[in-house]
Amino acid sequence: MGELAALTAAFLWAVGSLLFARAGKRTAPVVLNLVKTAGGMLMTALTVLALGDPLFPTHLGASELSWLAVSGVLGLTVGDSAFFVALNHLGARKAMLLWAIVPLATALLAWPILDEIPGPMAAVGGVVTLAGVAWVLNERAPDGAPATTGVGVGLAFGLLAVACQAVGSVTAKMAGTQLDAVGLTLVRLYFGTAGLLIQVAVQGRLRETQVLLRDGRGLLLVLTATALGTWLGLWLSMVALKLTLAAIAATLTATSPIFVLPLSRIFLKERLSVTAVVGAAVAVAGVAILVLR
Repeated sequence: MGELAALTAAFLWAVGSLLFARAGKRTAPVVLNLVKTAGGMLMTALTVLALGDPLFPTHLGASELSWLAVSGVLGLTVGDSAFFVALNHLGARKAMLLWAIVPLATALLAWPILDEIPGPMAAVGGVVTLAGVAWVLNERAPDGAPATTGVGVGLAFGLLAVACQAVGSVTAKMAGTQLDAVGLTLVRLYFGTAGLLIQVAVQGRLRETQVLLRDGRGLLLVLTATALGTWLGLWLSMVALKLTLAAIAATLTATSPIFVLPLSRIFLKERLSVTAVVGAAVAVAGVAILVLR
């Protein structure tokens, strides 16, 4: 059951990425991220209440809160906004594949900061992952396919998103809190939402946010993506961690780039090349080597 939960989480993240990519065509990334993060916060808060836990753990000290604030702002406020920019420029398929680098980036960052020393196989896994990602990103568009604009911009923001996610994961662990995964996620969502509210206000995008909230179809699209990809996907990934080995759960939840391939073909009518399929498989295999070491 743990393996099934992990694969389902990966599938839902793939579906969510396609929905967010569609929503991003009509909404600024930071506005989309605010509605997504705030929606995820409310859904997670309801989950916490259903479990009988407090909405805010009062036992957290200043140091723990500080690290969780850094984790939430970098990982959610900055990182997810950057990922939405990457989605706009690269498309869901390539953006999700780029996301496969997150375990490698996290391992490299955890080495000097958390003293988690990766073994030789971790280096092999990292090289394999990077090779698969680079192979797909360098693929030429097939004849008749729409031209992709701003690939360099998408790649830059995608790498920024990867870096922020890695820093967010490491700083969350540095908090050293005994919170369970749901409580930890909720606190990070509090800080991420607060950071996005400030960013939206400073950038003068509050009116755009109101427009999205009043757009029934657009809001439904974002909330559906949030419920499937952010909330339910996260929940299933935690179930997987409880029911199977952590390394196996991490590997199976990293298969989202593979699920994106048929979904892109079915719903977006994208033409898939052998390079796209093999490159995604190689990247996921690299993640497996990295986490199963």
